[in-house]
Amino acid sequence: MLLAPSKTKSITKTNATLVQFVGKVLGRQGLHIEKLFTMSGGAIQENWKMDLGSSGDEKFSIVLRTDAKTKIPGSLSKKQEFDFLSMAWRAGVKVPEPYCLCEDVSVIGKPFILLEYLPGTTDFDQIHQLNIGEALGYELGVELAKIHSVKPEGTHDVDCLSSIDFSRQKIKSYQEFFDARDEVSLPSEWAMRWCLSRLENMTTSPVTLTHGDFRTANYLATSDGLSGLLDWEFAGWGDPYSDLGWFCAKCWRYGMEATPAGGISTRESFYKGYSSVSGKRVDNDRVLFWEVMSLLRWLVIAIQQGDRNFVAGENDLELGLTGLVRPPEIERMLLELTPPESWTNLLNLERTYA
Repeated sequence: MLLAPSKTKSITKTNATLVQFVGKVLGRQGLHIEKLFTMSGGAIQENWKMDLGSSGDEKFSIVLRTDAKTKIPGSLSKKQEFDFLSMAWRAGVKVPEPYCLCEDVSVIGKPFILLEYLPGTTDFDQIHQLNIGEALGYELGVELAKIHSVKPEGTHDVDCLSSIDFSRQKIKSYQEFFDARDEVSLPSEWAMRWCLSRLENMTTSPVTLTHGDFRTANYLATSDGLSGLLDWEFAGWGDPYSDLGWFCAKCWRYGMEATPAGGISTRESFYKGYSSVSGKRVDNDRVLFWEVMSLLRWLVIAIQQGDRNFVAGENDLELGLTGLVRPPEIERMLLELTPPESWTNLLNLERTYA
């Protein structure tokens, strides 16, 4: 990962305890930490790069992933994240190899995951300068379809049985979130009703494994292409189109409207890669539905990020700005995507919403 180190933070337990644990996991003796620092990115999680050396002068790096000071609702426990990441790894998805889950708080003071360190960058500008946009979009489509090939088995606890059930559950959770706040968001109310009207004629499908935060900044790229998919703290079972819509949502294009698939490629390249594995044509209407749902979700997350700063007291400038600046931008995007002429079953809206 070609990520710049961020401000130094302290691990609450001694490095010796951590080194001893890592050595046991990797089956190596005589390890020592040459450098340990938090990596840029990860607004919800902390990612530590560990540069290690051995008594035989071997040098290598791994990643330690753990929770930040505060979390937002919906962020998985480390065990849940490790389990979903392991599923993707076993399915052949390009992800860092998950070495182990540690729930023993005596090591660093909280649970964490040890991961393979992969080359590449998550920075949008650096990825754009690689000039591999269309090929990268195709690769991302391929890997996303691999994720969606993983279906829940009998041992998995799945609340929803179909994509329609999943969609209704999501809309209900957004309704409850906004109802619980003092301030009314009319654009979000309008958009939620638009989504409910669209569900009336939508084709249902079985739920699959979903990444939950599939976007530029959550994958690594090099000049050779995609290196790995990162940040699985929102993974779960759901409508596979939720990942397609999230990746194509306007909020994650970084202003690059000519390349709406993650701001790095055309939809055509991204969809072609996806269809090459799934064997199915991408439904544009369902992608649009999930682009609107994605904006609603991002609106909720932006408000929650602001709450971490202003309510929970994390005292982080980036979180505070996210809570102040992003909501008006997202509300404007919601209104742009849901003009009156785009509604379906408008006359039955009250019955649908009830």
